[in-house]
This record gives sequence, structure tokens and C-alpha cells, in this order.
Amino acid sequence: MRANTQKIYERLSKGAFLSVDSTDIEIKHLYDDIEENIADYETYFLELGLRLEAGDGYYYFTRNNEEKLTIEQKLQSFAMWVDILDFLKTYDITFSAGFQFRSTHILERINLDVELRDKARKLFRKQNTNQEVVEKLISELKGMGFAEIVNEQDATYKVTSAFRYAEEMVNLITIYNEEDTPEL
Repeated sequence: MRANTQKIYERLSKGAFLSVDSTDIEIKHLYDDIEENIADYETYFLELGLRLEAGDGYYYFTRNNEEKLTIEQKLQSFAMWVDILDFLKTYDITFSAGFQFRSTHILERINLDVELRDKARKLFRKQNTNQEVVEKLISELKGMGFAEIVNEQDATYKVTSAFRYAEEMVNLITIYNEEDTPEL
């Protein structure tokens, strides 16, 4: 077992990602270690029932056996990320890997833009204020490894390469729906 195996497992098994462009030194180190030893890690995790998957600048786990999550749970989680992506693309169409944002800017836009405000209310219904919605949104983005803080003084965040995973999943639906549309 390699020295970083446990740290990689702990992060990825929670559904988070490791990104090439992470500003967190430890995450970047873990990503680089996987890059250098991909075959060893794939073999080891496969024995645990996990597949180490690579995206465009990120790594994540998928399970060989799907007993942990029901299809309904997966769809609910996926639907939440579709809504989050819709909200973020409405906030700024260029919101993607490398994009930088501040929580205060999102909050200002919610307060000024009726469409964004409606989407924000639907995102996290348990949050009572726009401020709470923005805090929950950023918490979700950070928790998945989709965003990292780059400046604590002004609360500036950077979107990591792992965010492409969410974009790619939504694009698969769009492509499928376009191909599945009957011609008149």
C-alpha cells in the first residue's frame, strides 16, 4: 500500500474529487501521486470494490457494486446538481473550471435578479435567507471539491477542474434528449 492511499481513500470515498488545479497543497500532492502511480492505485482500489476514475483534470471513485445507493437516491442527488449548475450558469454563463467568484457577488446578484432569486429559493428550501442559500451553495461546492477558497480576506473562490464532472453529466442528458427527440 502506498503512503497516500488512506488519504486518497478518505477523500474520494466521501464523493469528493481530487483536481489538478487545486490550490490546496495536500490535494495537489495526492493528485500528483495518483498521476505517477495510476496503475498501482487502480489495482488496489479495485480490490476494495472501487474504481478510480479519471476525468479532465480530476479523479473520483465509482463503486463496482451499487448496493449503497438506490437509483432514487442517485437521481435526487443528480437533480440537485442539475439545479445547482442551472443556478450557477444563470449567475454567470462562464462559470466553469478556473472561474473565480465571491460569495458577496452571488448574494448581490440574487438580490437584484428576479430569475436568480427564484432559482436560489428552489435550490435549498430549508435555508431562510439568500445569505444562507449562498453559504449552503458554497459549502456544497467546497465539499465536493468543485471550488476552493483562494483569498480568505475577501472570500474569493476558484472553481476547480472537478466541476467539469457536473457539467459533463448534465451535457450527457442534453445530448441524450436531443438524439431522443422524435422528428415531426
